[in-house]
Amino acid sequence: MTDQNNWEEMSDDIADISKKIKNNISGDENIDDLKDSLINIKENVMNTFNKLAEIVENTLNDEEVKKDTLNIVNKLRDEISDIVDSTKDKVSDVVNFDDYLKNSEEE
Repeated sequence: MTDQNNWEEMSDDIADISKKIKNNISGDENIDDLKDSLINIKENVMNTFNKLAEIVENTLNDEEVKKDTLNIVNKLRDEISDIVDSTKDKVSDVVNFDDYLKNSEEE
């Protein structure tokens, strides 16, 4: 399986989770908690990858290996950050769409 397929599967999994979240959300408090959790996840992931990059920077002596490793770490950090942002956006879109539907039904 290629890396692209792995990322596509991860994206599909996130979309499935978003659908499940949509079906289980029962109030603004839960939505805010979910958004806060996603923000915390992103911050933790960023901190972890930054620490990993610092470890690589401080421990590897071979400059070529160090450069390649840091490149991989940065790409992974960015990709995971994008996934979390995408998930947060999907949750917001679902919630906003549900609010729109509720408002349309009330009119």
